[in-house]
Amino acid sequence: MHITDNVIREVLPNDLTILVQRETRAPVVAVVTHVKAGYFDEPDEWVGMSHVLEHMLFKGTDRRGPGDIAHETQSLGGYLNAGTSYVKTVYYTALPSSSGGIEKALDIQADALRNSALDREELGRELEVIIQEANRKLDSPDAVAGETLYELLFHKHRMRRWRIGTEAGLREFTREAVWEYYSTRYTPGRVVVGIVGDLDTQQAVELARGIYGDWNRPTVTVESSPAEPREFIPKTRSMFGDVKRPIAVVGWRTVGALHEDTAALDVAASVLGLGRGARLYRVVRTAGLASSAQATHFTPGEVGVFDITLAADGDRLDDAVTRSVEVALELAQDGPTESELDRVRAMVTMRRARVFESMDSRAAALCEAEALGGYTLVDEEYDKLMAVTPDDVKDVTARYLSPDRACGVFYLPRGDAGRFGGNSWPLELTVSTPILHPSAVSDVEVSSATTDSTVDIVYYDGEVLRHSYPGVDVLVKSKPGSGLVTLGLDVAGLPSMETEANTGISRLLARSTVRGAGGKTGEELALAAESLGGGIVASSAADGLGWGITVPPESLRAAAELLRIVALEPNLESADIAKERVLQASDARRSQDDMLRHPIQRVLAQAFEGDAYGLPQIGEPETVAALTGDDVREWGAAVGGYRATVVAVGDLDRESMLEGIAPLAGWPAAEEAAAERGGHVVFHAQSGSEHRDKAQSALAMAFPSVPAASPDRFAIAVLGSLLSGLAGRLFEELRDKRSLAYTVAAMPWLRRRGGAMLTYIATSPDRESEARQGMLEELERLVEKRVPEPELTRARNYAAGLVEMRQQNASSVASEILNAWLNGVLDEYTTTAERIRAVTAEEVARVAADVFGTGQRAEYVLRGVGQADGRTGGR
Repeated sequence: MHITDNVIREVLPNDLTILVQRETRAPVVAVVTHVKAGYFDEPDEWVGMSHVLEHMLFKGTDRRGPGDIAHETQSLGGYLNAGTSYVKTVYYTALPSSSGGIEKALDIQADALRNSALDREELGRELEVIIQEANRKLDSPDAVAGETLYELLFHKHRMRRWRIGTEAGLREFTREAVWEYYSTRYTPGRVVVGIVGDLDTQQAVELARGIYGDWNRPTVTVESSPAEPREFIPKTRSMFGDVKRPIAVVGWRTVGALHEDTAALDVAASVLGLGRGARLYRVVRTAGLASSAQATHFTPGEVGVFDITLAADGDRLDDAVTRSVEVALELAQDGPTESELDRVRAMVTMRRARVFESMDSRAAALCEAEALGGYTLVDEEYDKLMAVTPDDVKDVTARYLSPDRACGVFYLPRGDAGRFGGNSWPLELTVSTPILHPSAVSDVEVSSATTDSTVDIVYYDGEVLRHSYPGVDVLVKSKPGSGLVTLGLDVAGLPSMETEANTGISRLLARSTVRGAGGKTGEELALAAESLGGGIVASSAADGLGWGITVPPESLRAAAELLRIVALEPNLESADIAKERVLQASDARRSQDDMLRHPIQRVLAQAFEGDAYGLPQIGEPETVAALTGDDVREWGAAVGGYRATVVAVGDLDRESMLEGIAPLAGWPAAEEAAAERGGHVVFHAQSGSEHRDKAQSALAMAFPSVPAASPDRFAIAVLGSLLSGLAGRLFEELRDKRSLAYTVAAMPWLRRRGGAMLTYIATSPDRESEARQGMLEELERLVEKRVPEPELTRARNYAAGLVEMRQQNASSVASEILNAWLNGVLDEYTTTAERIRAVTAEEVARVAADVFGTGQRAEYVLRGVGQADGRTGGR
């Protein structure tokens, strides 16, 4: 059965296209408006206009004032979002189908699409917000390097431009210019509306006809991008800035989305960069040359870019670049093996299944295909990918990925000279002998173990089934129709034993386990897992160490065996640990360049000083570098002594899932398994800061909150919804009214032994004090004044709706079941949304006073200088 088999398509007399599909595997409905207008539709004097208009469509219409669109959507329990790319601007709404709000959701989107007010004063305020967003992007090395590559690859085509626009250019935009763009690009013939989910298809079609049918705006011919000349000059550019770890991007010009070579190029990118079994991972990352090595093929409209992105410390970056291009060159000479293509096909199939789990992703994919040429392309392009042969990959790689047609961008810390420049580019490489010997996929030897039917079985509201064995608790939930099963193994407690002296050791252990286990090498493990369609994901978090994988239902037992040997039989060879240690230390340095993650981690370190909750799970660079193989092996020896939890959610009945996880049922922990360290965590009110050469300052605050199992968690969820999101108080006051920031948020951070409410804002350095004071004033207002009932109802519905919509994805369901079990509240799992909707104004007032009214808070600010000059030699 094809994904598009039951799609209803109707083109209205005004040329607007409607796509409707019934999908009942989750009680969710999505409405997606796809406008065929993006960065390629902007003349040079309007660079960034598409993105500006995306923002302005949320700012009101003739019938709805600023903020009303977000308010009404959240009142339905739904969320809305939007995104702009080179050939499209897409608006999303998703909501629980139980709200009966599909008609209202369609009306909201249609009103914004057809009747945007584009108020002059609102535009002025929003442009300041977008300038903050542009500054945030300047502080992202990955974004700067990626778009600089496009500038080098294209000389005439609009792909070459800094797509969000510059501060100077944005300040020139007038209401009249934005209106002209809106009235000429937002016309019925350029719009596809997708309506997908738990709905009555005929009713949805009739609603759409009535709402969009009388919209008449004439189609206007818009000048397209200049064509790119065939002539090409390979170039490099080195940029220097305040970055902790260098990155490099090497890229080639290719072809557009509908070209006959695109499928083979997509497969080539997957052979090189998808998963641990990919060639770049095995040759570059496993060898320790780079902490990440990825390949992608990006095809917006009529153009394409194939790129390899690498992150590595400076002394290894040059070798990583050379080695990566050699790997591509070898693929061009010899092509992939059939087993490599089988691995890619399996992984692409599973990724596709995961994308189509959620209703908004499904609707967006259908709309994008329709805009390209027809919604059936969703299936046709997949079929083309599955039909690609080794010779196809060899051919396109040889024709498009020649080293003498590559451009390179290097973003380096100041003082790092680098090697590549005009005299060493283009690369002159040959592969005289094979540099890669792909391993054959080995079968997973699955034990004949069975689950014990005599153990105690508990049913939670008829949805979750629990079997408890001496060393492990098994939780399963059937989720029909998805074509996949998500399996997770969690060992609670070990990360809570970390100290400042060994922080990051749990993460290093997790990462090292997938380098070899059960007598298999890391490459053999990766190929075994990915031939099933999944990849083993090893992780550590504040409360546990875990491994997970998503596979087709028939592969569950083999996947369970793989997780068992990785967790209990890791090789932990000293050489492997040493390589992983270097890479993790590099990743720890790279995390310090993240303007969101880094301040949040540092404020947690202030709030929970002296406790594992305050330590970065990835570790500090110096701490990780000092860990030894013996340290990691000793740490790993304790894993089997902790009680484990296994969660399986997916497209099997519960009894079949229980049989599928049988290899994990014999987990060796005793009934009285090791316990985690410490009781309720102590909160510390203190502050810290650092100065960086960044365009923005980022301020994070932490306020004491409750543990994850507290009865107050429902009121905390409502409190978070009151503050955050497009209709939240922080968004409305600090972003919409004051234009202080693009990113502002409040995030409950609730864990087993304690919690915090986190707030974050990134703003211009000269407005840091204003942003801090504005944040505190909004939080104080929440304490001092009772929340009006309409606002409270909206926040309750939104918080509850998010819970319901997370039921779309097997991985999200598995995560929520695991957390509920570990926190002792699994018996309340199915009533979470109901309990949130029952939260009273008195409960919100009490928890707001407990969280924000005590004067207890931690703060951390990453203070920028106001002008990111790290683009030396760049824009």
